[in-house]
Amino acid sequence: MTILPVSRIHSASIDLLAIRDNAAVLVRRAGSRIVVADVRADAYGHGLTAVIGAAVDGGACAPDIDSAASLGPDAKFVSAGSALYGLLPDLELKPAMRVSALVVGTKTIDAGESVSYGYTWTAISRTNLALVGIGYADGLDRIASNRGSLRLRGALRRIVGRVAMNALVLDLGQDSALIGDEAVVFGDPSTGEPAVWDWASSLGRPSAEIVSVFGSHLPRVYR
Repeated sequence: MTILPVSRIHSASIDLLAIRDNAAVLVRRAGSRIVVADVRADAYGHGLTAVIGAAVDGGACAPDIDSAASLGPDAKFVSAGSALYGLLPDLELKPAMRVSALVVGTKTIDAGESVSYGYTWTAISRTNLALVGIGYADGLDRIASNRGSLRLRGALRRIVGRVAMNALVLDLGQDSALIGDEAVVFGDPSTGEPAVWDWASSLGRPSAEIVSVFGSHLPRVYR
């Protein structure tokens, strides 16, 4: 039996080049003002040390950099928070975090059958399901139950039933999936992946909360 490492089952992939490039965009837009990276909450869940390095490479300052503090009380500063991490729908900014998980099981059920705890969803026709290895213990809010969608095999698939501790179920309809297929919670919308702000909006949560929670629960992979 092959057991996948946790980091392979689900992860938060962090694009440091995106943070660097976003910082450069914000520095350009700021003109004469000094851009300071907002690195609260472990850099919004992206990782403090790695983010500071990338942001500084893009021309921003870290909050504790001596050179920023030595520029005097008349200097104008601008804080780079959500924009630095690409959490806003802006064509010049790229989302830095991508959250995904693998399909760990598949099943076909008939009309009238229900799934997950409490049987809050019942199939109205024969349908294929995919069990994905991410749940509320990994930072995926239970409010996504019967509400959110993940991208799997080129299409958005709705979460059906309650989000469990380490898993959720997607309705595939008449489509199919294989164990090991990747389901994307959010990523780079320029490649057709769901945007973090769309996922956040579907749950009624701010994007900053979404990435901070995922980043503190999932294994982080830097690229």
